[in-house]
Amino acid sequence: MVNWSDPKEIARDAAVFEKLLFALLGVYLWELTLHFDFEWSFIARRRAFRWPLVIFFFFCRYCMLLSFTGLIISLTVTTEINCRALYTFNSWAGNMTILCASTSLMLRTIALWNRKKIIIATLTVLCLAHWGLLYRTMFIVVAEWDHKLGICTVTQTSPRLLNTTFFFTMAFDFIILVFSAVALLGRHTARTDLWKLLFHDGLVYFLISFSMNCIPAVLNILDLNSGSSIAHLCKTNTDSVDDTFSAHERVCLLTLI
Repeated sequence: MVNWSDPKEIARDAAVFEKLLFALLGVYLWELTLHFDFEWSFIARRRAFRWPLVIFFFFCRYCMLLSFTGLIISLTVTTEINCRALYTFNSWAGNMTILCASTSLMLRTIALWNRKKIIIATLTVLCLAHWGLLYRTMFIVVAEWDHKLGICTVTQTSPRLLNTTFFFTMAFDFIILVFSAVALLGRHTARTDLWKLLFHDGLVYFLISFSMNCIPAVLNILDLNSGSSIAHLCKTNTDSVDDTFSAHERVCLLTLI
């Protein structure tokens, strides 16, 4: 039986997390490079700038990059810094990535329903609740510089609020998926490439999003390491996988429309 509270095990977990972080950063930089021409087409005005979808697209992609940068700094810094400010920045960047991804998918769903008022009202209320909840969790992680270890350590967080965030995000994405599926199935006579993209990628996105939110939620419930916030650290890694696929979907969607 593994003793998750053993200092050696915590150090081993931290080493694995650091290696995973750098690996995912490489994947994410590859994703950014892969679609750089698409992004430049908006800057060079070769492609129509569709507000607000494009704004959320750019914000989502580069907030994730900022989150990676902040996390790498928190793991590799060797001199004393303001750990609380750094971890708050990491939480802000990571949560903004989630919010922009979910909001852009919500806007797509509203468009599929031809902007029906009941759909707009329902999704807007849920979206505002999602923004409020994730905004609150941007400031719950407290970290301080450990002079003995020479690293930033998490001293306070809120596991219950983090769990609420994970499960609410999964529920919100599921509701968006259902609304999108119902709208698309109602147009079964016009199964174009766009229809297939929205239906297939929407389902795959939800499955990935659900899985990626389940990982930190389960770790948070198990509370394997009492001395560190595994769920909070794991959250950014899972966000990167989630955002990489959602960005690919938005690129395909914007290309078709």
